[in-house]
Amino acid sequence: MDRIEVTWNRYYRGTSFVEMCTSSITEKDIIAFLNSAIVSNGSISSKELERIYQIVHSVLVYLRDMDYKGIRLYDWTVIKRNIPQNKITMEKKSECALSKNTVSTILKAVLIDNVYPLKRSACLALCLNFYLGLRIGELAALKFTDFDLDRKVVKIICSDSKIYERDADGNKGSLTYVTGDTKTQESHREIPLLPEAVYIYEAVKNHHQTNGYHSLYLVYDGSETIRIRSLDRTLRRLCTLCGIVPFRSHLIRKTFATMLHYSNVPTRVISDLMGHVEIGTTEKNYILSFHDNYGMYYQAMKDSLNYN
Repeated sequence: MDRIEVTWNRYYRGTSFVEMCTSSITEKDIIAFLNSAIVSNGSISSKELERIYQIVHSVLVYLRDMDYKGIRLYDWTVIKRNIPQNKITMEKKSECALSKNTVSTILKAVLIDNVYPLKRSACLALCLNFYLGLRIGELAALKFTDFDLDRKVVKIICSDSKIYERDADGNKGSLTYVTGDTKTQESHREIPLLPEAVYIYEAVKNHHQTNGYHSLYLVYDGSETIRIRSLDRTLRRLCTLCGIVPFRSHLIRKTFATMLHYSNVPTRVISDLMGHVEIGTTEKNYILSFHDNYGMYYQAMKDSLNYN
């Protein structure tokens, strides 16, 4: 919502386009508006262009679903052919998945060496996520009651997220964090628990019992903190203690998907485990390359290009 609000303020607010009767909007109107947005900025990223289009498209979808008369939906691919492609910049992706060596280093530092005892629960939760591939908000919202060890699954039904309080006019107020539903309905899912995940879960549970914690949440280290921030800060500190260049927590989720992909797990299965609505999201954004890829690619080529 924050990103959409920024996009609205930057491109829509004060334009004649927002004054148009929705049922009278044509494909040409949308093309003209997008062209003016691109030209006025000199150039625009492909991701930003999609956000601009998302606003008008979402309004049309909503009105159609509410059975408003005269509402039409338009083909995005047709619209894109009528805007200046030379003015659209593609984001350069240089992100690589974490290497097995990096993951092993972190797991050893936490599970064996206990390098950061002050944030033991958060460290263990981050290690657990190498086997679950959760969004950081989902990881922060994990409760002990979400785990079913008899069936060897964990239920993902909640997520922590940040929201801004609003006044009666919709103006943004202070930032707060809340625990609520997952990002989408498709994000409600069950993830199988590997033996390694069960081992880490039991380590978290034992840590809580030893310290007399009574919190329902795995990510609790003796004081009520904003769990998402605690996980992010813990990860940065953990990387420093391990001599690893700090990385974003979301890279653990992408590494999870990438490792499954290179183990020949079908993309449909990976997408379901990730809680993605579209399989294309998994393919486009979550399957990465590896920094230390020579050995892996060599072995893959050796196994595949066998003509004997």
